[in-house]
Amino acid sequence: MKLNKTMIAHRYGSALFELALEKSERQDLKKELVELKQVLVNEPNMMLLLTSKQITKADKQKFIKILGDSASETLKNLLDMLFDYDRIVDLDVIIDEYIRLNDEYEKTVKATVTTAIPLDSDQKSKLANSFARIVGANKVLLEEKVDSDIIGGVILRSNNYIYDGSLKLRFAQIKRMLLK
Repeated sequence: MKLNKTMIAHRYGSALFELALEKSERQDLKKELVELKQVLVNEPNMMLLLTSKQITKADKQKFIKILGDSASETLKNLLDMLFDYDRIVDLDVIIDEYIRLNDEYEKTVKATVTTAIPLDSDQKSKLANSFARIVGANKVLLEEKVDSDIIGGVILRSNNYIYDGSLKLRFAQIKRMLLK
């Protein structure tokens, strides 16, 4: 049975997270993985190099070794294992899964806040604290979007929660009531 990316990410990400917990290097490994993910985003040719059929396996291994030279033993082992099992192409989703598991462990929620005008830092902080209480999180990381179409108010979205307090929604509700 061939595994899809989601299953691969879950299996490898979970195993990596459990190992990091066991070795008490969860935070350090997260920092390394975030840096590596940023390199993958900034240098898309790197994955092309590691997955290309035109480049020899020996040359790819040399590149993996160079990548791992400044990495922790755990990250070196991950890179070697993914390369050996032809799963290096799944590195980005494995990193994403590790970060998701770490956020879940720390009760950190990522949310998008949409407003008609930009929020100042005090407003963001109050909004994040209120949302954290609502969803039972220790910390909320807000990504801000500005959309003048909502007229006013705020829309908050996280993985399993949407709060729409926009004036656009309120006007639509009033319009429906008046048309009844």
